[in-house]
Amino acid sequence: MCKWPGSFTSNNTSNNTSNNKVDVPNVGMVFGTWDEIDECFVKYGKQEGFGVCRSGGGSTTQKKEKVKVLRNYTWRCECEGEPDMKRMVDGKRVIVGKKGVDISSRKTKKCNCPVMIYASVNEEGLWEIRKAILQHENHNPTPSKVRNISKFRQEEVSCAVRRKLFNDKAVGVRISQIHKSIATDRNGLENMLITERDLRNIVAKERRLKFKNGDANAMLSYFDRMTDDNQQFFLMHRLDDEGHMKDVLWVDARSRAAYEYFGDVLCFDATYLTNDYALPFANFVGVNHHGQSILLGCALISHEDAESYTWVFSTWVKCMGGKAPNCFLTDQDAAMRKALVNAMSDTWHRWCLWYILMKFGKKLGKYALYKEFKMVLLDAIYDSVSGEEFEVQWCGAISKYGLGEDKWLEGLYKERMMWAPAYMKHIFWAGMKTTQRSESINSFFDGYVHKNTKLCDFVEQYCNAMESRANSEKVADANSSRYVRQLATDCKAEVVFQKLYTDGKFKEVQAECLKMLYVRWRGVQKLTHNIEEHTFADRIWLGYMQGY
Repeated sequence: MCKWPGSFTSNNTSNNTSNNKVDVPNVGMVFGTWDEIDECFVKYGKQEGFGVCRSGGGSTTQKKEKVKVLRNYTWRCECEGEPDMKRMVDGKRVIVGKKGVDISSRKTKKCNCPVMIYASVNEEGLWEIRKAILQHENHNPTPSKVRNISKFRQEEVSCAVRRKLFNDKAVGVRISQIHKSIATDRNGLENMLITERDLRNIVAKERRLKFKNGDANAMLSYFDRMTDDNQQFFLMHRLDDEGHMKDVLWVDARSRAAYEYFGDVLCFDATYLTNDYALPFANFVGVNHHGQSILLGCALISHEDAESYTWVFSTWVKCMGGKAPNCFLTDQDAAMRKALVNAMSDTWHRWCLWYILMKFGKKLGKYALYKEFKMVLLDAIYDSVSGEEFEVQWCGAISKYGLGEDKWLEGLYKERMMWAPAYMKHIFWAGMKTTQRSESINSFFDGYVHKNTKLCDFVEQYCNAMESRANSEKVADANSSRYVRQLATDCKAEVVFQKLYTDGKFKEVQAECLKMLYVRWRGVQKLTHNIEEHTFADRIWLGYMQGY
Protein backbone atom coordinates (compact mmCIF):
# COMPACT_ATOMS: atom_id res chain seq x y z
CA MET A 1 0.00 0.00 0.00
CA CYS A 2 1.36 3.43 -0.96
CA LYS A 3 1.07 6.67 1.02
CA TRP A 4 0.37 10.16 -0.30
CA PRO A 5 2.27 12.88 1.52
CA GLY A 6 -0.12 15.14 3.38
CA SER A 7 -3.70 14.42 2.36
CA PHE A 8 -3.88 10.63 1.99
CA THR A 9 -7.03 9.27 3.68
CA SER A 10 -8.66 5.89 4.19
CA ASN A 11 -11.68 7.03 2.13
CA ASN A 12 -9.47 7.32 -0.96
CA THR A 13 -8.13 3.86 -0.31
CA SER A 14 -11.57 2.25 -0.16
CA ASN A 15 -12.70 4.01 -3.35
CA ASN A 16 -9.62 2.89 -5.25
CA THR A 17 -10.06 -0.67 -4.04
CA SER A 18 -13.74 -0.78 -4.98
CA ASN A 19 -13.02 0.54 -8.46
CA ASN A 20 -10.03 -1.84 -8.74
CA LYS A 21 -8.06 1.03 -10.27
CA VAL A 22 -4.38 1.74 -9.69
CA ASP A 23 -3.35 5.26 -8.69
CA VAL A 24 -1.28 7.25 -11.17
CA PRO A 25 2.32 7.13 -9.84
CA ASN A 26 3.44 10.67 -9.01
CA VAL A 27 6.46 12.24 -7.36
CA GLY A 28 6.15 11.99 -3.58
CA MET A 29 4.31 8.66 -3.40
CA VAL A 30 5.84 6.42 -0.72
CA PHE A 31 5.94 2.61 -0.60
CA GLY A 32 7.04 0.23 2.12
CA THR A 33 9.24 -2.01 -0.02
CA TRP A 34 10.71 -2.33 -3.52
CA ASP A 35 8.25 -5.13 -4.29
CA GLU A 36 5.29 -2.84 -3.57
CA ILE A 37 6.39 -0.09 -5.93
CA ASP A 38 7.29 -2.66 -8.60
CA GLU A 39 3.87 -4.28 -8.34
CA CYS A 40 2.15 -0.89 -8.43
CA PHE A 41 3.88 0.32 -11.63
CA VAL A 42 3.40 -3.03 -13.40
CA LYS A 43 -0.32 -2.94 -12.58
CA TYR A 44 -0.48 0.68 -13.75
CA GLY A 45 1.12 -0.35 -17.04
CA LYS A 46 -1.41 -3.15 -17.48
CA GLN A 47 -4.20 -0.71 -16.69
CA GLU A 48 -2.99 1.81 -19.30
CA GLY A 49 -1.93 -0.74 -21.92
CA PHE A 50 1.90 -0.71 -21.93
CA GLY A 51 4.56 -3.11 -20.70
CA VAL A 52 7.11 -2.30 -18.02
CA CYS A 53 10.80 -3.16 -17.98
CA ARG A 54 13.17 -2.86 -15.05
CA SER A 55 16.25 -0.80 -15.90
CA GLY A 56 18.14 -1.49 -12.68
CA GLY A 57 19.45 0.68 -9.89
CA GLY A 58 22.16 1.37 -7.37
CA SER A 59 22.98 -0.38 -4.11
CA THR A 60 25.15 0.03 -1.03
CA THR A 61 27.01 -2.56 1.02
CA GLN A 62 26.22 -2.94 4.70
CA LYS A 63 29.39 -3.23 6.77
CA LYS A 64 28.17 -5.77 9.30
CA GLU A 65 26.49 -8.28 7.00
CA LYS A 66 28.56 -7.34 3.91
CA VAL A 67 25.41 -7.62 1.83
CA LYS A 68 24.47 -5.25 -0.97
CA VAL A 69 21.20 -3.42 -0.32
CA LEU A 70 19.25 -1.80 -3.14
CA ARG A 71 18.88 1.97 -2.59
CA ASN A 72 17.42 3.31 -5.87
CA TYR A 73 15.80 1.91 -8.98
CA THR A 74 14.35 2.91 -12.36
CA TRP A 75 11.36 1.46 -14.20
CA ARG A 76 10.67 2.31 -17.86
CA CYS A 77 8.17 1.69 -20.62
CA GLU A 78 9.12 -1.39 -22.64
CA CYS A 79 9.35 0.83 -25.76
CA GLU A 80 12.21 2.91 -24.36
CA GLY A 81 15.50 3.03 -26.22
CA GLU A 82 16.48 3.17 -29.87
CA PRO A 83 15.90 0.37 -32.37
CA ASP A 84 18.97 -1.71 -33.22
CA MET A 85 20.08 -0.51 -36.66
CA LYS A 86 22.96 -2.94 -36.99
CA ARG A 87 23.20 -6.38 -38.52
CA MET A 88 25.75 -9.16 -38.55
CA VAL A 89 27.50 -9.40 -41.95
CA ASP A 90 30.45 -11.78 -42.33
CA GLY A 91 30.91 -11.87 -38.56
CA LYS A 92 30.88 -8.05 -38.20
CA ARG A 93 28.13 -5.74 -36.99
CA VAL A 94 27.42 -3.06 -39.62
CA ILE A 95 24.87 -0.27 -39.78
CA VAL A 96 21.78 -0.95 -41.89
CA GLY A 97 21.60 1.30 -44.95
CA LYS A 98 25.21 1.08 -45.98
CA LYS A 99 26.05 -0.22 -49.42
CA GLY A 100 25.33 -3.92 -49.68
CA VAL A 101 23.50 -4.07 -46.31
CA ASP A 102 19.78 -4.72 -46.65
CA ILE A 103 17.24 -3.30 -44.22
CA SER A 104 16.39 -5.78 -41.49
CA SER A 105 12.97 -7.40 -41.83
CA ARG A 106 12.77 -7.93 -38.08
CA LYS A 107 10.31 -5.64 -36.33
CA THR A 108 11.03 -3.86 -33.04
CA LYS A 109 8.97 -2.09 -30.39
CA LYS A 110 11.77 0.29 -29.41
CA CYS A 111 10.76 3.86 -30.23
CA ASN A 112 12.50 6.12 -27.65
CA CYS A 113 9.46 6.35 -25.40
CA PRO A 114 10.48 8.49 -22.36
CA VAL A 115 7.96 7.09 -19.83
CA MET A 116 9.71 6.15 -16.58
CA ILE A 117 9.66 6.41 -12.81
CA TYR A 118 12.69 6.70 -10.54
CA ALA A 119 12.51 5.88 -6.82
CA SER A 120 14.98 5.73 -3.97
CA VAL A 121 15.02 4.98 -0.26
CA ASN A 122 14.29 8.06 1.90
CA GLU A 123 15.46 8.89 5.41
CA GLU A 124 12.68 6.77 6.94
CA GLY A 125 13.82 3.68 5.00
CA LEU A 126 10.80 3.78 2.66
CA TRP A 127 10.79 3.83 -1.14
CA GLU A 128 9.76 7.25 -2.50
CA ILE A 129 9.17 8.22 -6.12
CA ARG A 130 11.60 11.03 -7.00
CA LYS A 131 10.88 11.35 -10.71
CA ALA A 132 7.95 10.36 -12.92
CA ILE A 133 7.42 10.86 -16.69
CA LEU A 134 4.08 9.45 -17.80
CA GLN A 135 3.54 11.00 -21.24
CA HIS A 136 4.17 8.43 -23.99
CA GLU A 137 5.78 9.42 -27.28
CA ASN A 138 6.01 7.73 -30.68
CA HIS A 139 3.35 5.17 -29.76
CA ASN A 140 -0.17 5.28 -28.36
CA PRO A 141 -0.90 2.64 -25.69
CA THR A 142 -4.51 1.94 -24.79
CA PRO A 143 -6.03 -0.54 -22.30
CA SER A 144 -7.36 -2.65 -25.18
CA LYS A 145 -3.78 -3.29 -26.37
CA VAL A 146 -2.81 -5.10 -23.17
CA ARG A 147 -3.60 -8.39 -24.94
CA ASN A 148 -0.64 -7.74 -27.25
CA ILE A 149 1.90 -7.62 -24.38
CA SER A 150 3.50 -11.00 -23.73
CA LYS A 151 4.14 -10.40 -20.01
CA PHE A 152 0.46 -9.87 -19.27
CA ARG A 153 -0.65 -12.74 -21.48
CA GLN A 154 1.57 -15.11 -19.50
CA GLU A 155 -0.39 -14.27 -16.36
CA GLU A 156 -3.39 -15.96 -17.98
CA VAL A 157 -1.53 -19.27 -18.32
CA SER A 158 -2.87 -21.02 -15.23
CA CYS A 159 -2.09 -24.53 -14.01
CA ALA A 160 -5.35 -25.72 -15.57
CA VAL A 161 -4.32 -24.32 -18.97
CA ARG A 162 -0.89 -25.96 -18.77
CA ARG A 163 -2.42 -29.27 -17.74
CA LYS A 164 -4.87 -29.22 -20.64
CA LEU A 165 -2.12 -28.19 -23.06
CA PHE A 166 0.25 -31.02 -22.17
CA ASN A 167 -2.47 -33.67 -21.77
CA ASP A 168 -3.97 -32.88 -25.19
CA LYS A 169 -0.54 -32.56 -26.82
CA ALA A 170 0.41 -35.98 -25.46
CA VAL A 171 -2.47 -37.65 -27.32
CA GLY A 172 -1.66 -35.94 -30.61
CA VAL A 173 -3.98 -32.91 -30.58
CA ARG A 174 -2.58 -29.99 -32.57
CA ILE A 175 -1.78 -26.81 -30.69
CA SER A 176 -4.11 -24.81 -32.94
CA GLN A 177 -6.98 -27.09 -31.90
CA ILE A 178 -5.99 -26.86 -28.23
CA HIS A 179 -6.01 -23.05 -28.52
CA LYS A 180 -9.52 -23.11 -30.02
CA SER A 181 -10.71 -25.46 -27.28
CA ILE A 182 -9.40 -23.17 -24.52
CA ALA A 183 -11.00 -20.18 -26.28
CA THR A 184 -14.32 -22.01 -26.40
CA ASP A 185 -14.15 -22.57 -22.63
CA ARG A 186 -13.70 -18.80 -22.27
CA ASN A 187 -16.64 -17.91 -24.53
CA GLY A 188 -14.69 -16.98 -27.65
CA LEU A 189 -11.36 -15.63 -28.88
CA GLU A 190 -12.28 -12.07 -27.90
CA ASN A 191 -12.08 -13.16 -24.23
CA MET A 192 -8.85 -15.09 -24.77
CA LEU A 193 -5.57 -13.27 -24.11
CA ILE A 194 -3.34 -16.32 -24.67
CA THR A 195 -2.24 -16.68 -28.28
CA GLU A 196 -1.40 -19.84 -30.19
CA ARG A 197 2.22 -18.73 -30.26
CA ASP A 198 2.24 -18.52 -26.45
CA LEU A 199 1.18 -22.17 -26.27
CA ARG A 200 3.88 -23.18 -28.74
CA ASN A 201 6.50 -21.34 -26.71
CA ILE A 202 5.40 -23.13 -23.53
CA VAL A 203 5.69 -26.53 -25.20
CA ALA A 204 9.11 -25.65 -26.66
CA LYS A 205 10.34 -24.49 -23.27
CA GLU A 206 9.19 -27.69 -21.59
CA ARG A 207 10.95 -29.79 -24.20
CA ARG A 208 14.19 -27.89 -23.87
CA LEU A 209 16.75 -29.30 -21.48
CA LYS A 210 17.34 -27.09 -18.48
CA PHE A 211 20.72 -28.25 -17.28
CA LYS A 212 22.20 -25.18 -15.62
CA ASN A 213 24.70 -23.99 -13.04
CA GLY A 214 27.14 -26.74 -14.01
CA ASP A 215 24.86 -29.51 -12.72
CA ALA A 216 25.34 -31.65 -15.84
CA ASN A 217 29.13 -31.59 -15.56
CA ALA A 218 28.97 -32.31 -11.85
CA MET A 219 26.69 -35.27 -12.44
CA LEU A 220 28.93 -36.75 -15.15
CA SER A 221 32.02 -36.21 -13.00
CA TYR A 222 30.40 -38.15 -10.17
CA PHE A 223 29.54 -40.99 -12.57
CA ASP A 224 33.11 -40.96 -13.88
CA ARG A 225 34.42 -41.46 -10.36
CA MET A 226 32.04 -44.38 -9.90
CA THR A 227 33.33 -45.88 -13.16
CA ASP A 228 36.91 -45.56 -11.90
CA ASP A 229 35.96 -47.40 -8.70
CA ASN A 230 34.06 -50.15 -10.51
CA GLN A 231 34.66 -50.97 -14.17
CA GLN A 232 31.27 -52.70 -14.35
CA PHE A 233 29.46 -49.40 -13.86
CA PHE A 234 27.96 -48.43 -17.24
CA LEU A 235 27.37 -44.81 -18.31
CA MET A 236 26.38 -43.38 -21.67
CA HIS A 237 25.16 -39.90 -22.62
CA ARG A 238 24.67 -37.89 -25.78
CA LEU A 239 24.54 -34.22 -26.74
CA ASP A 240 22.30 -32.23 -29.07
CA ASP A 241 23.48 -30.24 -32.10
CA GLU A 242 24.42 -27.28 -29.90
CA GLY A 243 26.55 -29.39 -27.57
CA HIS A 244 24.03 -29.40 -24.69
CA MET A 245 23.28 -32.47 -22.60
CA LYS A 246 20.39 -34.44 -24.09
CA ASP A 247 19.96 -37.95 -22.65
CA VAL A 248 21.79 -39.95 -19.97
CA LEU A 249 21.64 -43.70 -19.28
CA TRP A 250 23.41 -45.54 -16.48
CA VAL A 251 23.39 -49.05 -15.00
CA ASP A 252 25.39 -49.93 -11.89
CA ALA A 253 27.36 -53.15 -11.42
CA ARG A 254 24.79 -54.70 -9.08
CA SER A 255 22.00 -54.20 -11.61
CA ARG A 256 24.05 -55.74 -14.42
CA ALA A 257 24.74 -58.82 -12.29
CA ALA A 258 21.08 -59.13 -11.24
CA TYR A 259 19.96 -59.02 -14.88
CA GLU A 260 21.80 -62.30 -15.52
CA TYR A 261 19.38 -64.03 -13.13
CA PHE A 262 16.22 -61.92 -13.23
CA GLY A 263 16.19 -60.51 -16.77
CA ASP A 264 13.32 -62.56 -18.21
CA VAL A 265 10.64 -59.94 -17.63
CA LEU A 266 11.05 -56.17 -17.37
CA CYS A 267 8.83 -53.18 -16.78
CA PHE A 268 9.69 -49.72 -18.13
CA ASP A 269 8.22 -46.48 -16.84
CA ALA A 270 9.03 -42.84 -17.63
CA THR A 271 6.50 -40.95 -15.50
CA TYR A 272 8.76 -40.03 -12.59
CA LEU A 273 9.77 -36.38 -13.01
CA THR A 274 12.55 -34.31 -11.53
CA ASN A 275 10.52 -31.11 -11.59
CA ASP A 276 13.39 -28.63 -11.59
CA TYR A 277 14.41 -29.77 -15.06
CA ALA A 278 11.19 -31.37 -16.35
CA LEU A 279 13.23 -34.47 -17.22
CA PRO A 280 11.48 -37.86 -16.96
CA PHE A 281 13.41 -40.24 -14.73
CA ALA A 282 12.88 -43.51 -16.62
CA ASN A 283 13.65 -46.85 -15.00
CA PHE A 284 13.98 -50.51 -15.99
CA VAL A 285 12.43 -52.70 -13.30
CA GLY A 286 12.58 -56.46 -12.75
CA VAL A 287 11.60 -58.92 -10.01
CA ASN A 288 14.02 -60.89 -7.85
CA HIS A 289 13.62 -64.27 -6.13
CA HIS A 290 11.81 -62.67 -3.18
CA GLY A 291 9.21 -61.02 -5.41
CA GLN A 292 10.79 -57.62 -4.73
CA SER A 293 11.12 -54.96 -7.40
CA ILE A 294 14.73 -54.42 -8.45
CA LEU A 295 16.21 -51.62 -10.53
CA LEU A 296 18.00 -52.74 -13.71
CA GLY A 297 18.84 -49.37 -15.21
CA CYS A 298 17.95 -45.65 -15.16
CA ALA A 299 17.82 -42.81 -17.64
CA LEU A 300 17.13 -39.08 -17.80
CA ILE A 301 15.33 -38.35 -21.08
CA SER A 302 14.98 -34.95 -22.73
CA HIS A 303 12.19 -35.82 -25.20
CA GLU A 304 9.53 -38.50 -24.82
CA ASP A 305 9.56 -39.44 -28.50
CA ALA A 306 10.39 -42.57 -30.50
CA GLU A 307 13.91 -41.42 -31.36
CA SER A 308 14.87 -40.83 -27.70
CA TYR A 309 13.33 -44.10 -26.53
CA THR A 310 15.07 -46.02 -29.34
CA TRP A 311 18.43 -44.65 -28.17
CA VAL A 312 17.66 -45.54 -24.54
CA PHE A 313 16.49 -49.09 -25.32
CA SER A 314 19.31 -49.83 -27.79
CA THR A 315 21.99 -48.50 -25.45
CA TRP A 316 20.56 -50.44 -22.52
CA VAL A 317 20.58 -53.72 -24.50
CA LYS A 318 24.22 -53.12 -25.47
CA CYS A 319 25.03 -52.59 -21.79
CA MET A 320 23.49 -55.98 -21.03
CA GLY A 321 25.72 -57.75 -23.53
CA GLY A 322 23.19 -57.64 -26.35
CA LYS A 323 20.72 -59.83 -24.44
CA ALA A 324 17.19 -58.42 -24.67
CA PRO A 325 14.49 -59.55 -22.17
CA ASN A 326 11.84 -62.06 -23.21
CA CYS A 327 8.96 -59.81 -22.14
CA PHE A 328 8.63 -56.06 -21.76
CA LEU A 329 5.81 -54.17 -20.02
CA THR A 330 4.96 -50.49 -20.68
CA ASP A 331 1.96 -48.18 -20.82
CA GLN A 332 0.12 -47.40 -24.07
CA ASP A 333 2.70 -44.87 -25.25
CA ALA A 334 2.95 -45.07 -29.06
CA ALA A 335 6.54 -43.76 -29.04
CA MET A 336 7.66 -46.60 -26.74
CA ARG A 337 5.95 -49.16 -28.94
CA LYS A 338 7.72 -47.92 -32.05
CA ALA A 339 11.07 -47.76 -30.25
CA LEU A 340 10.74 -51.34 -28.96
CA VAL A 341 10.16 -52.62 -32.49
CA ASN A 342 13.42 -50.96 -33.52
CA ALA A 343 15.51 -51.92 -30.49
CA MET A 344 14.05 -55.24 -29.27
CA SER A 345 12.26 -56.79 -32.23
CA ASP A 346 12.12 -60.30 -30.69
CA THR A 347 10.83 -59.18 -27.28
CA TRP A 348 7.18 -59.73 -26.39
CA HIS A 349 5.69 -56.30 -25.64
CA ARG A 350 2.65 -55.95 -23.40
CA TRP A 351 0.55 -52.98 -22.31
CA CYS A 352 -0.27 -52.18 -18.72
CA LEU A 353 -3.71 -53.70 -18.01
CA TRP A 354 -4.20 -51.54 -14.92
CA TYR A 355 -3.76 -48.38 -16.99
CA ILE A 356 -6.41 -49.56 -19.48
CA LEU A 357 -8.92 -50.44 -16.77
CA MET A 358 -8.43 -47.02 -15.17
CA LYS A 359 -9.81 -45.49 -18.36
CA PHE A 360 -13.09 -47.41 -18.24
CA GLY A 361 -14.90 -44.80 -16.15
CA LYS A 362 -13.72 -41.88 -18.28
CA LYS A 363 -14.43 -43.54 -21.63
CA LEU A 364 -17.57 -45.55 -20.81
CA GLY A 365 -19.12 -43.84 -17.78
CA LYS A 366 -21.54 -41.93 -20.02
CA TYR A 367 -23.62 -45.09 -20.67
CA ALA A 368 -26.64 -45.78 -18.47
CA LEU A 369 -25.77 -49.47 -17.99
CA TYR A 370 -22.07 -48.80 -17.40
CA LYS A 371 -21.84 -50.56 -14.03
CA GLU A 372 -23.61 -53.63 -15.38
CA PHE A 373 -21.63 -54.17 -18.57
CA LYS A 374 -18.35 -53.24 -16.86
CA MET A 375 -18.60 -56.37 -14.72
CA VAL A 376 -19.32 -58.47 -17.81
CA LEU A 377 -16.26 -57.07 -19.61
CA LEU A 378 -14.08 -57.65 -16.54
CA ASP A 379 -15.25 -61.26 -16.41
CA ALA A 380 -14.25 -61.67 -20.05
CA ILE A 381 -10.82 -60.17 -19.32
CA TYR A 382 -9.97 -62.14 -16.18
CA ASP A 383 -11.87 -65.42 -16.57
CA SER A 384 -11.16 -66.31 -20.20
CA VAL A 385 -8.65 -69.15 -20.49
CA SER A 386 -8.11 -68.82 -24.24
CA GLY A 387 -8.21 -66.17 -26.92
CA GLU A 388 -11.27 -67.76 -28.53
CA GLU A 389 -13.20 -67.69 -25.25
CA PHE A 390 -12.24 -64.06 -24.68
CA GLU A 391 -13.44 -63.04 -28.14
CA VAL A 392 -16.78 -64.82 -27.67
CA GLN A 393 -17.46 -63.27 -24.27
CA TRP A 394 -16.22 -59.79 -25.27
CA CYS A 395 -18.18 -59.66 -28.53
CA GLY A 396 -21.23 -61.06 -26.76
CA ALA A 397 -21.11 -58.23 -24.22
CA ILE A 398 -20.62 -55.61 -26.94
CA SER A 399 -23.62 -56.93 -28.85
CA LYS A 400 -25.85 -57.35 -25.78
CA TYR A 401 -25.36 -53.79 -24.52
CA GLY A 402 -25.24 -52.08 -27.93
CA LEU A 403 -21.64 -50.88 -27.69
CA GLY A 404 -20.69 -51.63 -31.28
CA GLU A 405 -20.42 -47.94 -32.20
CA ASP A 406 -17.99 -47.08 -29.39
CA LYS A 407 -14.69 -46.20 -31.09
CA TRP A 408 -12.58 -46.61 -27.95
CA LEU A 409 -13.80 -50.16 -27.32
CA GLU A 410 -13.37 -50.92 -31.00
CA GLY A 411 -9.74 -49.78 -30.94
CA LEU A 412 -9.14 -51.67 -27.70
CA TYR A 413 -10.47 -54.89 -29.21
CA LYS A 414 -8.27 -54.52 -32.30
CA GLU A 415 -5.22 -54.32 -30.03
CA ARG A 416 -6.38 -57.14 -27.72
CA MET A 417 -3.18 -59.11 -28.30
CA MET A 418 -1.30 -56.30 -26.50
CA TRP A 419 -3.19 -56.44 -23.20
CA ALA A 420 -5.74 -59.26 -22.81
CA PRO A 421 -4.39 -61.93 -20.38
CA ALA A 422 -6.00 -64.75 -22.38
CA TYR A 423 -3.42 -64.31 -25.15
CA MET A 424 -0.45 -64.40 -22.79
CA LYS A 425 -1.04 -67.33 -20.48
CA HIS A 426 1.73 -69.28 -22.20
CA ILE A 427 4.30 -66.60 -21.34
CA PHE A 428 6.12 -66.17 -18.02
CA TRP A 429 5.42 -62.66 -16.65
CA ALA A 430 6.80 -63.04 -13.08
CA GLY A 431 3.62 -61.54 -11.69
CA MET A 432 4.24 -58.19 -13.43
CA LYS A 433 0.76 -57.50 -14.77
CA THR A 434 0.85 -53.72 -14.42
CA THR A 435 3.39 -50.90 -14.23
CA GLN A 436 2.77 -50.76 -10.50
CA ARG A 437 6.19 -52.39 -10.21
CA SER A 438 7.66 -49.15 -11.53
CA GLU A 439 5.40 -47.11 -9.29
CA SER A 440 6.78 -48.94 -6.25
CA ILE A 441 10.30 -48.06 -7.41
CA ASN A 442 9.26 -44.43 -7.83
CA SER A 443 7.80 -44.29 -4.34
CA PHE A 444 11.05 -45.82 -3.09
CA PHE A 445 13.04 -42.95 -4.64
CA ASP A 446 10.59 -40.42 -3.17
CA GLY A 447 12.34 -40.88 0.14
CA TYR A 448 15.60 -39.62 -1.35
CA VAL A 449 14.73 -37.27 -4.21
CA HIS A 450 12.42 -34.25 -4.20
CA LYS A 451 11.48 -31.62 -6.77
CA ASN A 452 14.33 -29.26 -5.84
CA THR A 453 17.08 -31.89 -5.97
CA LYS A 454 19.93 -30.78 -8.23
CA LEU A 455 21.39 -33.22 -10.72
CA CYS A 456 24.72 -33.33 -8.92
CA ASP A 457 22.84 -34.33 -5.73
CA PHE A 458 20.47 -36.62 -7.59
CA VAL A 459 23.13 -39.21 -8.45
CA GLU A 460 24.37 -39.35 -4.87
CA GLN A 461 20.83 -39.87 -3.60
CA TYR A 462 20.36 -42.53 -6.26
CA CYS A 463 23.35 -44.42 -4.83
CA ASN A 464 21.94 -44.11 -1.31
CA ALA A 465 18.60 -45.46 -2.49
CA MET A 466 20.27 -48.39 -4.23
CA GLU A 467 22.20 -49.25 -1.08
CA SER A 468 18.97 -49.30 0.89
CA ARG A 469 17.33 -51.52 -1.72
CA ALA A 470 20.29 -53.95 -1.65
CA ASN A 471 20.09 -54.07 2.14
CA SER A 472 16.40 -55.03 1.95
CA GLU A 473 17.30 -57.96 -0.28
CA LYS A 474 20.03 -59.10 2.15
CA VAL A 475 17.54 -59.01 5.03
CA ALA A 476 15.06 -61.08 3.01
CA ASP A 477 17.80 -63.61 2.18
CA ALA A 478 18.73 -63.92 5.86
CA ASN A 479 15.11 -64.34 6.98
CA SER A 480 14.43 -67.02 4.35
CA SER A 481 17.36 -69.08 5.60
CA ARG A 482 16.65 -68.62 9.32
CA TYR A 483 12.88 -68.99 9.44
CA VAL A 484 10.64 -71.68 7.91
CA ARG A 485 6.96 -71.03 7.21
CA GLN A 486 4.79 -73.89 8.42
CA LEU A 487 2.67 -76.01 6.06
CA ALA A 488 -1.02 -75.09 5.82
CA THR A 489 -2.37 -78.07 3.82
CA ASP A 490 -1.59 -81.69 2.97
CA CYS A 491 -0.71 -80.85 -0.63
CA LYS A 492 2.49 -82.56 -1.71
CA ALA A 493 3.39 -79.55 -3.86
CA GLU A 494 3.43 -77.36 -0.79
CA VAL A 495 6.07 -79.56 0.84
CA VAL A 496 8.27 -79.40 -2.27
CA PHE A 497 8.08 -75.65 -2.66
CA GLN A 498 8.67 -75.09 1.05
CA LYS A 499 12.16 -76.50 0.53
CA LEU A 500 12.91 -74.87 -2.83
CA TYR A 501 11.42 -71.36 -2.73
CA THR A 502 12.21 -68.24 -0.75
CA ASP A 503 9.65 -67.27 1.85
CA GLY A 504 8.18 -64.51 -0.35
CA LYS A 505 7.47 -66.85 -3.25
CA PHE A 506 6.41 -69.75 -1.01
CA LYS A 507 3.65 -67.58 0.42
CA GLU A 508 2.20 -67.30 -3.09
CA VAL A 509 2.29 -71.09 -3.55
CA GLN A 510 0.71 -71.59 -0.12
CA ALA A 511 -2.13 -69.22 -1.03
CA GLU A 512 -2.91 -71.36 -4.10
CA CYS A 513 -2.77 -74.53 -2.02
CA LEU A 514 -5.26 -73.06 0.45
CA LYS A 515 -7.69 -72.45 -2.39
CA MET A 516 -7.68 -76.19 -3.10
CA LEU A 517 -9.40 -76.78 0.26
CA TYR A 518 -12.57 -75.35 -1.22
CA VAL A 519 -12.80 -77.64 -4.27
CA ARG A 520 -13.18 -81.38 -4.85
CA TRP A 521 -11.46 -83.26 -7.66
CA ARG A 522 -14.03 -84.99 -9.90
CA GLY A 523 -11.94 -86.60 -12.61
CA VAL A 524 -9.47 -86.26 -15.44
CA GLN A 525 -9.79 -86.47 -19.21
CA LYS A 526 -6.81 -86.94 -21.55
CA LEU A 527 -7.13 -84.46 -24.43
CA THR A 528 -3.85 -85.09 -26.25
CA HIS A 529 -0.68 -87.02 -25.59
CA ASN A 530 0.63 -84.20 -23.36
CA ILE A 531 -2.52 -82.32 -22.24
CA GLU A 532 -4.95 -83.44 -19.53
CA GLU A 533 -8.12 -81.72 -18.36
CA HIS A 534 -8.88 -81.98 -14.64
CA THR A 535 -12.40 -81.23 -13.40
CA PHE A 536 -13.10 -79.75 -9.97
CA ALA A 537 -16.31 -78.90 -8.14
CA ASP A 538 -16.79 -76.31 -5.44
CA ARG A 539 -16.98 -77.71 -1.91
CA ILE A 540 -19.77 -76.07 0.08
CA TRP A 541 -20.25 -76.12 3.86
CA LEU A 542 -23.65 -75.40 5.36
CA GLY A 543 -23.66 -74.06 8.90
CA TYR A 544 -26.53 -73.46 11.33
CA MET A 545 -26.69 -70.70 13.91
CA GLN A 546 -27.56 -71.73 17.44
CA GLY A 547 -31.25 -71.23 18.23
CA TYR A 548 -32.55 -71.75 14.68
